[in-house]
Amino acid sequence: MGITEAQKRELDEQGCIVIPDVLSSAEIEMYRADLLRLAAAERQDGSALRHTNGYGQHVRWLANKGEIYERIVARPKVMPFFEYLLGEDYTLSTLTSNIIEPGAPDGGYHVDSVLGTMPEPLPSFPVVANSLWLLDDFTPENGGTRYVPGIHRQGVKPPPGTTHHPNEVRLSAPKGSVFLFNGAVWHSAGANKTDRARIALICFCCRSFIKPMFDFVQYLKPEVVARATPVMHRIYGFDSQPKPPDLPAV
Repeated sequence: MGITEAQKRELDEQGCIVIPDVLSSAEIEMYRADLLRLAAAERQDGSALRHTNGYGQHVRWLANKGEIYERIVARPKVMPFFEYLLGEDYTLSTLTSNIIEPGAPDGGYHVDSVLGTMPEPLPSFPVVANSLWLLDDFTPENGGTRYVPGIHRQGVKPPPGTTHHPNEVRLSAPKGSVFLFNGAVWHSAGANKTDRARIALICFCCRSFIKPMFDFVQYLKPEVVARATPVMHRIYGFDSQPKPPDLPAV
């Protein structure tokens, strides 16, 4: 599987793309049910990471929370898009999820870490890229991601407190697809005006020289590392670590 010239142009010009039919119906049901289970358990034990005034919840560190999530790390249908944006040695920054519950308002626009702390103009080439793996149909009514296509080419960040933009789009895409985008594209979760939670898996990646948000090398469970293919081993970041001191030959 690869990426076409037309898809490359779309990423260059718009900064984002929808990759259709990545997850099967069975996978969608499996991931959605398990994320709701994990979210409920974390609310119960007090470890839940809530946001958007309590209307949203992240379930993080998914690589350590079930072997099923390891299947996302090196998906052949998605990897070529990350490779195009970030190079063939890209690494994983986070593997998490976002649940947007009924009643959630529009969020504030942002660019992704590490871009938020960089001076302007932002780099002219992508340094981070994000992907949302849709476990529900995304619509303007249920909190489908809001984004500003093409704005990454301006090299600017949204001013603090920015909640709307005249060129914004509210994502409409079917469940099972992946919405992948340059991290410099302004984006935000939308308001959920329905009576059902809107859920997505999030696979966020970076260039190999960028510090990832999560330290997979140090904190992956041993059994996860043992199961990793060479490609997954590289994506987790094991091949892009600083070198240790030289030691005398034995």
